Amino acid sequence: MTSWHARSVPLANSTRISGAVNRVMAKEPSLAQRAYEQIKGSILSLELRPGLFLNEAKLCDMTGLGRMPVHQAIHRLQTEGLLEIIPRKGLLVRTDSLQDILMLLEARLAIEPNVVALAAERVSPEQIAVLQRLLKQSGLLTNQSQRQSFSMIDRAFHGVVAEAAGNKILVDALRPLHERSDLIWHLRIMPADGLKITQQEHEAVLQAIVDHDPDAAWRSMRAHLNSLQKRIVEASGPLR
Repeated sequence: MTSWHARSVPLANSTRISGAVNRVMAKEPSLAQRAYEQIKGSILSLELRPGLFLNEAKLCDMTGLGRMPVHQAIHRLQTEGLLEIIPRKGLLVRTDSLQDILMLLEARLAIEPNVVALAAERVSPEQIAVLQRLLKQSGLLTNQSQRQSFSMIDRAFHGVVAEAAGNKILVDALRPLHERSDLIWHLRIMPADGLKITQQEHEAVLQAIVDHDPDAAWRSMRAHLNSLQKRIVEASGPLR
């Protein structure tokens, strides 16, 4: 009987198959995905401010897309708690109150310390190098006017830590929590030394990961999120 290796795919066919796979892998996101990403980005950047009333027609004009993909995006964003559908009135951009933000951080506290503990056990040398580069960049950003640049590094840092845990389900669970946490950076409620404090806390998290010490990693991430909670409460007063 002829073995599989002896019946290898001819080069021409193999090339065509490879090309087809590459085209599928590289295809553009669906219209619904594009609508979702555009609208969500506008909400998280506060271009669409909390408390704003909208309708599908306005979102179609804003995205340049048709009603069906926008409609699908709206329901996805409703599920994520970023939009609220008000019968006979339209769409409401959700207002994140102080309590909402604290509940968001509470959710992260329930998951993220355990994720970083796994990361301390499973992180690769390549991931450590990426985390070190990120903190080297954020260490140069100490002024509140640099918050936006710092926030992008913050998001990347937490994302790489999650990936280092080696569990895709946990990565998927944390991603929407990290995305919604972007709203905190736009509230401008942090103290003047907030970036320096966050930098120091990130460095403690990374040191525990580099040391492959899951207990220290768990404690340092919990301390970081508790610190963030405390700073928000002290600096904000009631958020509306």
